Amino acid sequence: MNAEERAALLSRLSDQQVREMMLSFTAAEGAQESTEARTIENLHQDITLFRERFGERLSQVGGLATVPGFAYARLSEGRSPNHPLFVLVLFSAIAVLALAAERGYRWLARGLYAGLLPPPNAEALQRLGCLAARLGLDVFGVAVFTLVILGSFLLLYQGHEATRMVVITFLTALVITRLISVISRFFLAPFAPALRIAPFDDETSQRTYRWLMLATYVATFGLLACGLMQNLGLPEVLHQLLLHTLALVMVILLIVGVLRLHRPITEAVVAEIETDGTRRRFLAGLVALWPAAFIGYLLFLYGLSTYKSIVGRETAAYPGLVSLIVVLLIPAADFFLRSLLDHLFPARQSEVGRQALPVFKRAARILLVIASVYLIGRVWGVDFFTLGRAGLGAELMRALVDISLTLLVAYVVWGVTKAALARYLESQSDGNPVAGDEGGSASASRLETIMPLVLRFLQITLAVIVVLIVLSSLGVDIGPLLAGAGVVGIAVGFGAQTLVRDIVSGLFFLMDDAFRKGEYVDIGSVKGTVEKINVRSLVLRHHLGPLHTVPFGEIRHLTNFSRDWVIMKMEFRVPTDTDTTKVKKIFKQVGAEMLEHPDLGGDFIEPFKSQGIKSIEDSAIILRGKFMSRPGRQFVLRKELYTRVQKAFQENGIAFAHRKVTVELPADLTLSDEQKQRLAESAGAAAIAAEEAEQEAKTQPAKA
Repeated sequence: MNAEERAALLSRLSDQQVREMMLSFTAAEGAQESTEARTIENLHQDITLFRERFGERLSQVGGLATVPGFAYARLSEGRSPNHPLFVLVLFSAIAVLALAAERGYRWLARGLYAGLLPPPNAEALQRLGCLAARLGLDVFGVAVFTLVILGSFLLLYQGHEATRMVVITFLTALVITRLISVISRFFLAPFAPALRIAPFDDETSQRTYRWLMLATYVATFGLLACGLMQNLGLPEVLHQLLLHTLALVMVILLIVGVLRLHRPITEAVVAEIETDGTRRRFLAGLVALWPAAFIGYLLFLYGLSTYKSIVGRETAAYPGLVSLIVVLLIPAADFFLRSLLDHLFPARQSEVGRQALPVFKRAARILLVIASVYLIGRVWGVDFFTLGRAGLGAELMRALVDISLTLLVAYVVWGVTKAALARYLESQSDGNPVAGDEGGSASASRLETIMPLVLRFLQITLAVIVVLIVLSSLGVDIGPLLAGAGVVGIAVGFGAQTLVRDIVSGLFFLMDDAFRKGEYVDIGSVKGTVEKINVRSLVLRHHLGPLHTVPFGEIRHLTNFSRDWVIMKMEFRVPTDTDTTKVKKIFKQVGAEMLEHPDLGGDFIEPFKSQGIKSIEDSAIILRGKFMSRPGRQFVLRKELYTRVQKAFQENGIAFAHRKVTVELPADLTLSDEQKQRLAESAGAAAIAAEEAEQEAKTQPAKA
């Protein structure tokens, strides 16, 4: 509000309303200050309470030695002194009976298990399906185990409350450990390499399984035993000491396991990284840090849980363990998603497989990480959608969600578009690439020529749309930006007419299909192979190496030497007494042999053949031969033909004619040797000059 609006508002308020407004402002400031002071005071009280109770707990450590005697006394209460031994025998009998029942079930289902073994070269998703089916059979076996335990206990239970509590507690622990064992075998398959989905060898898989089961037995039996002691009436101080001791043992056990297994696990994970170069080294370095991060998280979780339990607050053990389980399950979920995508894109070796799969895999991993972060936040009591339902927090959260979704969708759209265009390009290709020579390499298709420009246009379009959406999400009014962009575009169009001419000319050249990437063209001033097509220029590579960049607007005419077919004419100088019929037969034989060549025969469109006598000179007959070939291959074929014709002439006694000048002198003219030498040199020079003039006259119309 400006000064006039504030004055108008105050003039309409009464003294009582102004007083109430000032009191509300003062109360709000006081409440904020009191909240900050209360937070500091509560923290100070918690630290003081922690010191006092921690000292008390340490003084009661010796009482842990009385826990076994307390449990024995409670179990023998109202019974004979040997009753604990009876309970042990009862538990052992029920456990053995349940294990026997599960073994019997597995023996009966051995045919089903044998039928769920995948073939040796099965895909990951197929192995995952077999594992899931076997997991269902194993879970049913655990159900049989549980039912036998319950039936046996109800049959043998004598009505003693302490006995019931002890037997039920440890039988429950046994069922839980059996279920965790089944799930662990699903992921690790320590004794079935054909079913294993984890990238571990046999030794690493078995060692990891044993360590995991040891930690499971200690944690499950320990936690349930602590709860049993509390239900039997153990003092709370000793119960808390038991929990702290168990937590410390678990932390030590996990740290020892990580230190023993971190090297093979790290090597296995690094071997699965699907990239090379600097990025691979960076990811490998991150993977190598997981033991330190894992140990640091365990120590932090143990310290935080101990602190909260001593000061009487809600423990952090449950959210901490759930978070750890979620993090450990991320690789399994990632493997499942990658296997599913590999199955959905069976043409992995094609261009679409090479381009679409990485895009979808990265998008799936991003979504997996987002879901994991949200789940961990919910476990710790953090609701990202209600962090800021009012004020700046809500705006920032909404903008963050919009921007993240926009970037993710743009990334997927870009990757899918590239893959689709590559797939279409692959379907249109004849799959028969040709290597070129000095006259140009194998030409790309029309799609391959315009593909870089299409992709560049789509990339710029997506980038502009993403930037506009991001600005709009941040609260920026994009209407003036669009209007300003239009005005700037008009100004640039008037000020950069040459640039616009180059771009438009290039567009029409591409529409006319005047050239393609890899074709050999001549544009008058320069010539070469089309190496790159930019937005406003054409890049030509001369066959001697220089690189020419020519704006499209400067191209007045263009000659393409690499389109459809090319005719190569070859001339041979032979003496005037040569049998031309014999030479024609030699040419025909050489042409037939070249058609049978395993590497070069497919490059001919029409075979090499004789065209007869082109001209007759003073000292030779000029014979001509020609052939039609695929563009870019004529020079390779010409080399081979020259070699074969020369060899055939030698075998048939035909020599090539040398250039010579015959000077006839009167019979009565007597010249010295020096005069004869000067006369021969003059005659030779005159003949060479006359031949050069003739060649110049032949090429002059072509230049004109």
